[in-house]
Amino acid sequence: MTQVPSADIQKIALVTEKEQMFTPCMVGQLEVQLLKMMVQLSNAKRVLDVGTFTGMSAMAFAEGVPENGEVVTIEFDSKIASVADQLFRSSSQVHKLTLKVGEAVAVMRELKDAGEKFDLVFLDASKDQYISYYKLALEMLTPSGFIMADNSLCALLYDNGDSRRQALHDFNQMVKNDSRVEQLILPFREGVSIIRPKTCH
Repeated sequence: MTQVPSADIQKIALVTEKEQMFTPCMVGQLEVQLLKMMVQLSNAKRVLDVGTFTGMSAMAFAEGVPENGEVVTIEFDSKIASVADQLFRSSSQVHKLTLKVGEAVAVMRELKDAGEKFDLVFLDASKDQYISYYKLALEMLTPSGFIMADNSLCALLYDNGDSRRQALHDFNQMVKNDSRVEQLILPFREGVSIIRPKTCH
């Protein structure tokens, strides 16, 4: 009974499949509505999307922010980024979307050093780097800002020999023990964490 995604988001799904990219990397149609709704409920105006892939999460955020809002999204793979860029340019949300191509930690540091602030930071890139993303994200939040982390329960799914298993476990433990924040992990798809600082920055 969840709302059907927009034509722009449906196009992303179709093109991703047509280009034979790894479709499980998309957040999916149900999570799209969760992300859009979180932006709307929190009145977020600026969102940082760490891990673009072909742009489904960024498009959901763009649909949720107001007309003068902005979504900055980061993608490491230039080939994937070019697909996302084409999809953004042909969408009704193009004026809200800024795509940055590069390694996520480096781009996040550049944004932080430039004094950029965001109402929501969504972590969905390399699972091995979640702790680094988290630390940087905390420094870039507006006073009412918060962090969401996708795939946070994937530590339960990866094989023992997969470094992402331990990395996600370490991330979850670190957030749980961080006295500056409170968090909720939704058992939704592969887990979505919502992390909110207890005090204003």
